[in-house]
Amino acid sequence: MHWFESQLAELDRLAADYLAAQRQSGGDIVNVSESARTKRAAFIDAVQALVDKVIKIKGIAACAAYHDGLILAQSAEVPHIDAFGAVIQETIRAAQHGQVSLSLGTIEQIVIVGVDHKLAMLSVGPIILCIYSPKQVNLASVLSRQA
Repeated sequence: MHWFESQLAELDRLAADYLAAQRQSGGDIVNVSESARTKRAAFIDAVQALVDKVIKIKGIAACAAYHDGLILAQSAEVPHIDAFGAVIQETIRAAQHGQVSLSLGTIEQIVIVGVDHKLAMLSVGPIILCIYSPKQVNLASVLSRQA
């Protein structure tokens, strides 16, 4: 397992811990347990830490994490953050429609490739991690090296 895969596995573990603690609280947002709040904070901190590491990788132009259309974490370099979020939200919505109609199963990743740049969206627990780079960058290669 290379560096980025291990980071995603850790985020998945933290997300599962948080979601389990939230379920134990009965899913109530107001009366959530201290354990669920602590696990949520650990997950969010880990997401921001990964975004901060990914943006330092040569060839990555921007990185952000979204949850239900809201920015959870972002690198300072995200251009036109509102437009970025809108594209992600609409793309996820379209993919979820395709997930059902085409029997794809849970969406794990989406990549949009334009003439100049590409945008990779990866499902990690309850969030979508988005990585923006020039088109010619081989994301699998650059993300395999530790930041």
